[in-house]
Amino acid sequence: MIPDRSEPGSSDHYGIIKMKKNAFLFLAISILFFVSCEKNDDMGDQDPGLYKITSAISEDGIYKVELYSMNDTLFEGYNKLFLSVVEVETKNLISEAELGLRPMMHMVDKIHSAPYENPESTASSDGYFEGAVVFIMPSNPDEGWVLNVDMNISGTETVTELEIPWVKYLEEPRKVKVTSDIDGTIYFVSRVEPSDPVVGINPCEFTIHYKESMMSFPAATDLTMTIEPEMPSMEHGSPNNEDPEHTGKGHYTGKVNFTMTGWWRVHFTLKKGDKIVSDDHYMDITF
Repeated sequence: MIPDRSEPGSSDHYGIIKMKKNAFLFLAISILFFVSCEKNDDMGDQDPGLYKITSAISEDGIYKVELYSMNDTLFEGYNKLFLSVVEVETKNLISEAELGLRPMMHMVDKIHSAPYENPESTASSDGYFEGAVVFIMPSNPDEGWVLNVDMNISGTETVTELEIPWVKYLEEPRKVKVTSDIDGTIYFVSRVEPSDPVVGINPCEFTIHYKESMMSFPAATDLTMTIEPEMPSMEHGSPNNEDPEHTGKGHYTGKVNFTMTGWWRVHFTLKKGDKIVSDDHYMDITF
């Protein structure tokens, strides 16, 4: 009679048990490795310093566009935007494309656009196309923003419509609407910096655009700007400020000095040539 080698106590029996244990261990390690890779891939999809705002598929169904910001919610004023473009079928990240931004506010009885800055280069940096939009009004339950992205990729043109979930109003507005005392032109002055103010000398940067029509808001490049910071509660200002000067595309850069923490009010005057556009506006900054 030939003995059953798989019977308990036989060497084959223990070998089978060992093989089963090794197979189970291999399977467990494989699952853990797969899950770990998935998590790492998910984490790699988004820059840890950016927040995903929304995404949409292009009209031709070929591309997916994702919109990111340095803030978890877009706000009234100057917003730097980061866009990634991925080919849906291959999941390949597009590194070269011409993108054009068309922000649009859909109001109850009309629509209008806003100032914007298209990505400066056809080649993306770190996978993102960087642009900006100055949202000139916040969202409300009945009215909201859409960002149309016109794309030319390898000679093929398409468009993607991104619905902006919300553009919030800030307690300390970073955008001021100015009506010219000279000719009634409407300007939009937006604070870019300081975005994270500290005690001492801070970079100071504003953008200025004017309303040409409901759909056109060009950069104002021919103004001069002076600033005067004041601490209203302490009734004092600060020394060593540098008035912002135009550096290109409607950006005016200088320096502002905050000598202590608290509530500051930065008064500004705009001039066109030797004529005053406005000298009675300000922006509050508290830190």
